[in-house]
Amino acid sequence: MADDRDGGGGLGWFILGGLVGLAVGAYIATGPGREQIESLRTKTIELSGSEPVQRAREAATRARTAVTDPEHPVGKAIQDGVAAAKRKREELETAAARRMQRASTNLEE
Repeated sequence: MADDRDGGGGLGWFILGGLVGLAVGAYIATGPGREQIESLRTKTIELSGSEPVQRAREAATRARTAVTDPEHPVGKAIQDGVAAAKRKREELETAAARRMQRASTNLEE
């Protein structure tokens, strides 16, 4: 009988804990949490126009241009690397096909 009371009491404490957690969560979401979100939003807007951010955007634009321009040394290196990877893949696929063909020929014998 004592075990039944402990189980019921445990369930009651569990439900009470859930309700307290719900109340605290609702308070945080409507109170200080909203102020923090608004503060972060304001700071983000302020920082997005700052000089370091502008310099970073310009650097990113220059980097994109360098990577996509086939005349730029970086762009040329990337294109050469892609072409070399394609050639190597074709070589490996051809070698694998030959080995598979040899293996199937050996099994037939």
